[in-house]
Amino acid sequence: MATCPKCHADNEEGLTRCRTCNAILPVKIGSKSENRYERVRRQSELVGIKCPTCGTMNPYTQFRCRQCGGSLSQRKEATGLSKVWVALALGLAVVIVVVAFVLRRA
Repeated sequence: MATCPKCHADNEEGLTRCRTCNAILPVKIGSKSENRYERVRRQSELVGIKCPTCGTMNPYTQFRCRQCGGSLSQRKEATGLSKVWVALALGLAVVIVVVAFVLRRA
């Protein structure tokens, strides 16, 4: 028998949801000598994305927060090396524009 952690009702072995309150039941994992119980689909990282602005949990299918409308995309901060590449690209673009302007005048 599996006992529901929410309402403490006894449920048949093998069920994933409680028959009384429909809560998710713990699942038995491991060998016979070492029984561990782990909650299924209850961890917040499996449920959705937490809004970085207001902290509201949103489903993975959302791009904007349902509460505040903020972006849910997780931006990576630019590292020192990527900043160098951006500076080099901008410098090269300036050089190309200057060379093109000089060649056009000649």
